[in-house]
Amino acid sequence: MKCGVMSTAYLLSFVFASAAQGQVNDIGLDGKKPSSSANAAYCATVEPLRPNLVLGGDTNVRGQVTDQTTAPLRNSSIELRRFISAAKQIVAKKSSTDANGKFDLRTVKKGQYRLLLSPHRGFKQPEKLDCKSHDCFLDVTLIANGSDQLAATCPLR
Repeated sequence: MKCGVMSTAYLLSFVFASAAQGQVNDIGLDGKKPSSSANAAYCATVEPLRPNLVLGGDTNVRGQVTDQTTAPLRNSSIELRRFISAAKQIVAKKSSTDANGKFDLRTVKKGQYRLLLSPHRGFKQPEKLDCKSHDCFLDVTLIANGSDQLAATCPLR
């Protein structure tokens, strides 16, 4: 084996041996650099972003958020971000759900947005929300997110 070059078998045996001794070695997608929540390029690679709420006109946006057990997400922060690009979103409105999981963003201007209905990665954010009228009620059930996801260390986006 050349200096500085490891075989896959050697690398895997090193990882398993380290894990057995209680050490975890984080290796990035390139096999060298550790993945990091501070690395925006890594986060963009493992979690490509798109708008999840597209409004064709000014719309009254309200709704209710529950989890998989149908329990309401009570008093939970939500955030509406204007979608500029995958790398840039600007906070348009902040709100929270009430004791029944309901929220009201009032009138939202026409445009493309990311609506984040959970303040953390414990739940997967909706990929697409449909508002077909100018008075839109979103009934959203959030799905629990596994902690072993590639984007688990990335900031909520």
